[in-house]
Amino acid sequence: MTTTDVVVVGSGAAGLTAALTAATKGLKVIVVEKAPAIGGTSVVSGGSIWAPVNRYLADIGKTDSREDALAYLREITMGKVDEELLTTFLDTINPMLDYVIEHSGISFEANPDHPDYQPALPGALTGRTIQGDLFDTNLLGEFKDKLRAPHSGVPITRLEVDAWGQDTLDRWDWALIADRVSRGIVGLGAALCGRLLYGCLQAGVQVHVSSPAKELFRGPDGNVTGIDVELDGELTRIEVRRGVVLASGGFEWDQDLVTQFLGRPMESPASPPANTGDGLRMAMGVGAALGNMSEAWWTPTIHAKGDTYDGAPLFRPTSSLRALPGGIMVNRHGRRFVNEAMNYNDLCKALSTFDPQEYQYINQPSWLVFDQRFRSSYSVATCTPDTPTPNWMPTADTIAELAEKIGVDVAGLVDQVARYNEYAATGVDPEFHRGESPYDTYRGDVKVSPHRNLRPLEAGPYYAVQIELGTLGTKGGPATDATGQVQRALGGPIGGLYACGNVAASVFGVGYPGAGATLAAGMTFGYLSAEALAASA
Repeated sequence: MTTTDVVVVGSGAAGLTAALTAATKGLKVIVVEKAPAIGGTSVVSGGSIWAPVNRYLADIGKTDSREDALAYLREITMGKVDEELLTTFLDTINPMLDYVIEHSGISFEANPDHPDYQPALPGALTGRTIQGDLFDTNLLGEFKDKLRAPHSGVPITRLEVDAWGQDTLDRWDWALIADRVSRGIVGLGAALCGRLLYGCLQAGVQVHVSSPAKELFRGPDGNVTGIDVELDGELTRIEVRRGVVLASGGFEWDQDLVTQFLGRPMESPASPPANTGDGLRMAMGVGAALGNMSEAWWTPTIHAKGDTYDGAPLFRPTSSLRALPGGIMVNRHGRRFVNEAMNYNDLCKALSTFDPQEYQYINQPSWLVFDQRFRSSYSVATCTPDTPTPNWMPTADTIAELAEKIGVDVAGLVDQVARYNEYAATGVDPEFHRGESPYDTYRGDVKVSPHRNLRPLEAGPYYAVQIELGTLGTKGGPATDATGQVQRALGGPIGGLYACGNVAASVFGVGYPGAGATLAAGMTFGYLSAEALAASA
């Protein structure tokens, strides 16, 4: 048995922020990570943070207000979130960032072109998403090789991705990238987690990998007083003087929990496969109230046969691929059913549509259908324009033949392509309004004119890839108050227990405000949890 002030379960951005804050406020902190690498889901993210009223907006000549941000959050959460949680987030996000900057050395800048995910809603703004810098992993010393490798391993910044084009790899500066790789430089989510880890190590945080937490234990008063952990291969009870912070990620890789709670056929998570609901089960074991259990950070994904990550199938998000000109998404009837360029979270609401007449999810399976020009211009998962067409990408000389190959209605797809081509030739999509939103155009191909999102499907051959309902992570779990403290199912707080990140019920409820909202919420409530623990007697 060992004793410490605080145990943080999980090493993503939320957990590392909690650990960094607690340690720099004078507490003794232990971080335990189930996986053999540090960083969790945050490493495979873009590393963006959605920060309303941030100080970087002035650098791009923009202004924001708390009132506008709150109005937008009320809309995006559809009135289903306690306003105290929303205002706490708004009032804490920037102090949290300032604290993290001071104690980790990370730097940020505004993304001048990235709009909120629903830019037509009241209070929406372009510029609230901020981007971090690159990070030199050599600063981590013996922990250098313990930082989780991202899906791609490419050390770039989000602003470089925007400038070069996410799916136009031929436009990237590969000489610069190779130089960074040789020097141990990482970018995006890996850079964010690397910086936070560096700050934690400098502050004296003990970090253990391959050390899954097993069970919380409580004192006679019902408060959490410790946790059982398989610490470095040995089952150890760690007593805590202040408390435990759960930051262990979601439950998207546990199919039983997905079936029980999400209520829709999600079988393609885009996160590391260690996210199997450990924190959720531990919280349930001590009587925690649950919230938001049917929600996730939804994303449409594609899977290239044989593509894996951590020994499991790798499902890749399609954030910009769907918005590029020369392709359309269709369902089993060969019909479009959504604006393909829409933000990934809200597009999945269309993927989840259940037809009571046909008694099935009408838009699953769905397919992205595209022409030869698209195939020759953009990368699709692991398939680049200069590589042979793989067997997981059906191809045919005509649209009718392609429809037969992928099992969709032939007449429906032929008619749909003809109708779409008429629209695209005019640069207007009257059915689904593709290309009208600032978010759509942000994701399109700037080098295609007259419209970066719309272009008729031209000469064949034609291609298709299946689009699946996936998630970046679930966002339901133990319900917390505005300090991050977990609440009891029968009312009142559970002393000594806090939760943040994807393990907790999200402050954003059903909504997804903008790029980096996941990290922003997790880090903010990790910071608040640590502040509360530091202030506790």
